[in-house]
Amino acid sequence: MQRPRLLLLFLGIMALMLCQNASAQEIRDIETKVQLFRNGDALVTQIWDLTATEGTEWYIPVDNPGKSRITEFVVFEDGVEFESDGFEWNSNRSMEAKAQRCGIVRKKGDDIELCWGLGSYGDHTFILLYIIEGLVQDYGEIDGFHWHFLNDEWSVKPRHASITFINETENGEWYWNDEDDCNVRFWGFGMVGESGIEDGMIRFESTETFRYKSFFSALMSFDKGMFEPDVTADGSFEKLKKEAFEGSDYGEDKGIDEEKAGRILLFIILLIPALIVLLIIYRLFCILYWRVSGRHYEKKIFGKSKIDGWWRDLPLDGNPTALYSLLCKGDKLITNYTKRFPNLVSAYFLKWIQDGLLTVERDGDKQERVNLRFVKGNEDIQFDDYLEGVVYRAALEAAGDNLLLEKNEFRSWSYRHDSTVVSWPDRALSSGQARWQSLSTQERCHAVEFRNYLSDFTLMDEREAPEVELWKQYMILAAALGIADKVAKNFEKLFPKVMEEYTRKSNMTDVATTYLILNSLNRSSVAMMASAVERDADRRAAAAQARRSSGGGGSVSFGGGGGGFGGGHGGGAR
Repeated sequence: MQRPRLLLLFLGIMALMLCQNASAQEIRDIETKVQLFRNGDALVTQIWDLTATEGTEWYIPVDNPGKSRITEFVVFEDGVEFESDGFEWNSNRSMEAKAQRCGIVRKKGDDIELCWGLGSYGDHTFILLYIIEGLVQDYGEIDGFHWHFLNDEWSVKPRHASITFINETENGEWYWNDEDDCNVRFWGFGMVGESGIEDGMIRFESTETFRYKSFFSALMSFDKGMFEPDVTADGSFEKLKKEAFEGSDYGEDKGIDEEKAGRILLFIILLIPALIVLLIIYRLFCILYWRVSGRHYEKKIFGKSKIDGWWRDLPLDGNPTALYSLLCKGDKLITNYTKRFPNLVSAYFLKWIQDGLLTVERDGDKQERVNLRFVKGNEDIQFDDYLEGVVYRAALEAAGDNLLLEKNEFRSWSYRHDSTVVSWPDRALSSGQARWQSLSTQERCHAVEFRNYLSDFTLMDEREAPEVELWKQYMILAAALGIADKVAKNFEKLFPKVMEEYTRKSNMTDVATTYLILNSLNRSSVAMMASAVERDADRRAAAAQARRSSGGGGSVSFGGGGGGFGGGHGGGAR
């Protein structure tokens, strides 16, 4: 009775091993380099990094070449050049017979297949070279091409692909640039990826694993004079471009039918809410786990993921920028550091008030509102913290000639300088990191422990009122943490007389005015940053879309890519 069971177990293990072996077939990377020459020909070099577990050969269909032609197909592996069968390739041979051989199969019309022998199963790095004669063609007022370099419906989906175009026109007289006087325009289709000009070369790169329907085609146009194409194209480049843009997201798609658009829209309407709900649930689960467990700190920064306890001394030498940077970098619960940046701005303002650089004035129209006046003679003051000085000079400029910063003046200034303001959070992260980078993990943990101390001040068994000068430093860091009003209220409950002394020595008149200042600083800073970020994001998105639609690089359009030449369907191992 045991033998049948053992036999079944053995067969099950063998089946599992076969399944695992079959699933190991993969194309890790296809790196393509396209060198364009003066006459419009192109030398294509591809490096295929793959693992093979089935089949006897690999092949690439190239359909509809138009007036272009594929010639001189060569394959290398480990420095060995494969023997070429030319157009006499025979796929009906054994793996051994095809080893270190390559060739071309003629199909219907001018369609072909580029083929090479596998040789053995396992890891391989094949180098393929072939020439596309007449890739760049004369379209009248401009030269250009639309060619499909990577097919869809691979037997194995590539995990990564990159395509680089190099200008090899004679004497290096012509170069490619994407500035105002750009002489080349380029668009990519069929994969999720990015494009741009790097060191004078046009580069496309995937950012996701290929899907079954993924492919890659490049559409390019060049100013006259860069090339002298041997081939004159049929039709116009605008027609070629219109076919490629149909179904794309480059902003010039006019041909998608209403029924298809309706189906896509319905799919998006049904899919997006479900994805959002799943992401929210996952995020809430992570946040809940982090909060309950307390393990929400980056171990590589703090040396541990859970930080308890209190620290009463000033961490990071009392620098609010360093505190902002360290916690934004190291606390997983802080997911949007830009939203936290207004707290840092509030800390700067509070510091200036306490240091006597600003005076507080009740608004003449509304007594519950305060304005801030810069003290004359301090316009050229220098700060140890570079970013603090940047924000100070910006606020001083917003105040105007009367040096009085009134309601919405900082916000109005930010509208006019949104591209400047929106860079401040990143500058705070980097300048603050320069201060805490060299500290030990224990010293970095003191910043979190200090936050615990301020938050839990009323819960401690032993509480002593800090000296007023020290409390002033506490309040600056509390403002940077976004809890200044909470800390002030807790402190006032325990030590009301000390709180009154603090307000007087901090140039804030009385306790009531102190709370008005804290609330006012927070509201104005948040409004300033929100308006700047929103306007800058809209402006950048519009500019990026206009740039990529006009052929200036950017994200590759997954849709579109119709028409053109070369490519086809299928390919891979067989």
